[in-house]
Parts: sequence; structure tokens; C-alpha cells
Amino acid sequence: MGKYSELMAIIRREAGVGGRMAVAFSGGVDSSLVAKAAVDAGLEVLAVTVDSPLFSRADMENASAVAREIGVNQIVVNGNYIPENTTMRCYHCRKNMAHLWRKSAMQEGFHVVADGITADDVEDAFRPGVRASTEENIIHPLSSAGFRRRDVVRVAKEKGLGVWNRPPNSCLASRISYGEEITLKKLGMVEGAEEFLHGMSGTVRVRMHGDIARIEIMPDDFGKILERRGEVVDALKKIGFVHVVLDMAGYRSGSMNEGIMPSP
Repeated sequence: MGKYSELMAIIRREAGVGGRMAVAFSGGVDSSLVAKAAVDAGLEVLAVTVDSPLFSRADMENASAVAREIGVNQIVVNGNYIPENTTMRCYHCRKNMAHLWRKSAMQEGFHVVADGITADDVEDAFRPGVRASTEENIIHPLSSAGFRRRDVVRVAKEKGLGVWNRPPNSCLASRISYGEEITLKKLGMVEGAEEFLHGMSGTVRVRMHGDIARIEIMPDDFGKILERRGEVVDALKKIGFVHVVLDMAGYRSGSMNEGIMPSP
């Protein structure tokens, strides 16, 4: 049995006789593949997307576009929760979101909710959100089928999902240094800075350390930023940053966790 067939089999088994499944849907490649597999497995599928200040407007628009592409019904749930900025931020935020997913799905008659957590996520010590989802009875079909990130990208491409090569993303709160208060203003600053820089690099993170914007992009794109450094500095200062720096290590996922021991 191929990985995708195994994924569909797991989804059918988890859905049970009802043949219905809600998917915690961000429009990223992981949750999109789960939704696609559920459709291909013959289920009635509901995409549940949380609209929050923690997510960019571009991400919200993308989620709706991908739901239409896959052909699933989507509901958008308002969520205004902003977590305390501790190393357990993702745990508490995921708990809140999982509650919204389940409550909204139940109101629509869907009793099983799946997310896009992969085997890589489960093995990552800095993913407390995985534990939060599991505690809230959100199922992880990709992880159960042994899908790693590379598998998700490969299969999504094979299945013709337009989002297959979309860079991984995370909430805007993850850009703000631990211990600093998360505010709507700061989230807006990060979103504005990243939106400006996306024209120069496909994968961009603007990490916020007080009044410093630390730009992470792929090393191959350094030249594009440096050629326009005056424009970049001016734009980010207008947004509200005082200092603008380019991280010479380049983009890497979860850089805010470097040097921090994971919580038990």
C-alpha cells in the first residue's frame, strides 16, 4: 500500500460510519493534503479556518483559495485569543484553537477533527502545540501514516495541489522574542515588514527583538536584499522599527528557540 492509500485508509477508519471529517485548515500544504485525501477517500469534508490577528491577511486569503481549489466547504471562525509570550505560547494557543475547531465542527455536525501535524512535528521537542492538539482529541492522519515534510510536498505535487511548493509558515506571534508582550501593533508591524520583503524572497521571517527587525531569508537571496538595503531600511523604519539587521545565518525554522531548552 502506498503512503497516500494508507493515508486515505486511516482517514476512512477515523471518520467511521458517519463518513464525515472536519479539517483544521490553514491552507498550508499539510492541512491541504489532509483535506484532499479526505475528499479522495469519499468523505464529506469541512475545512475549519480560524481568523485571528495572529495570522496574516495573505494567509487567510490563501486558505480560502485552496479550499475552493480542493472543492471543500469552508467555515471561518473568529478567534481573538492572544497568548502570553512564554516558551509555552504555542501550547496554550493551540489549545484555544483546538477548542474552536471542535466546537465549530460539532455545530456543523462533524464529530471528528483532523489536523496537518506530520511525523516531523511529533518528533520536534519544540512543538508543544502537538501535545495540545492531541489532548483535545484532534487526530493526526499524516503522522499516523508516517508522512514527513518531504513526503507531504512530494505527494501534494503528485496530486496537483497548487500549494505544494508554498513555504511553511507559522503564526505572527512566533516572530516576537519570548518575554515581550504580544500586541496588535507588533503583529501588524511584523506582517507589514514581511509583506514588503516577500517581493525579494519567497521565504521571509522578520523576527522582532524590541525595536530591532532581524530579517531571515534564504542565503541565495541575500544579494537582492543588499542591493536594495536603503529601500528596505526606510520601509521597515516607516513601519516602526528602529534598527534593521540581516541575519547572516539565513532562514531557519524556529530560530527563536535557539539556545532555549524545551519545556517538559
